[in-house]
This record gives sequence, structure tokens and C-alpha cells, in this order.
Amino acid sequence: MMSQKMFCSCFQSASRPVGRRRFVRRVAVFLGLLVLGAGLGSQSVGRVQAQGAPCQYDVNVLPVFGGVVSRVTPDGFMFTDGTDVVLPESLLPYPRLDQPLKVLGLKALKGKKVWALAIAGNPPICPSLHDVHMGAYPGSPAYDIIIHGVNPGL
Repeated sequence: MMSQKMFCSCFQSASRPVGRRRFVRRVAVFLGLLVLGAGLGSQSVGRVQAQGAPCQYDVNVLPVFGGVVSRVTPDGFMFTDGTDVVLPESLLPYPRLDQPLKVLGLKALKGKKVWALAIAGNPPICPSLHDVHMGAYPGSPAYDIIIHGVNPGL
């Protein structure tokens, strides 16, 4: 059997051993701080996450394109039929592999490419106002298409 002195050896001061009540209090404080630290560490403090917003314009007049997501790309995703879908930045977290998805958008004149303006649903999910106001900026997929002629299929 472990003696009281061995049990509390890690919580002893240099001058005298720690009593049972003080030991229990220190362990409780330590566990409380551990739980508090774990709770704060799991929150995304200062991290900005992109998310969709309610639509500020009528997207129901746009054609609907749907299919199963086969691949996620830097600027959107691809359907299993090979259609490349370009999404605004705030809608990039929504596509999931091997899951059906419908988008509202515009089809390219050449090739199998769709410029999605919203994710179909009731109500539809539109880009955040930040994306809408920002528009094409250097480094964005939209900027590369407009300025540099990358993805000439659009």
C-alpha cells in the first residue's frame, strides 16, 4: 500500500509535506484549468471562416446544374460528368466528395464549365457580401480568368 508521503510527493513544498485537503484542492484547481484550457483551445479564436449568406438578388431565374461531386479543385469542384464548376470563395466549403450538389449559375459558351453564383436550396445559399463587393482580386480564380486568360473555356 502506498503511504501518504509517497502519494503526495509531487505536491510537497521544500519545508513540509502537503496535507490531504491541500492536495485535493491543488488537484481540483489543476483539473479545472486543464478543462478550461481544452475548452478555449477548441474554439476558433481569431480565425475567419468563409460562409454563405442569404441572397441579396433573385437567383431563381438562373439555370440549375447538378450532379455528384467527383473532385474538389482550388476554384470550385468537378461533377462526375466532367463539368468544371467555379465557385465564389465563400462557397468553397460546401462541396463534398461523392455527394450530390446543385448550383445556380451560367454555363460557358465553350467546354463543360459553369460559373456558379449560388448553391441551390430553399432558400438558395449565395456568396457573402464580402465576396460580392470584393469582386475579382489579384490571386482569385475570377481575376486569373478575366486578366490573364487562364481557363479560356469561360
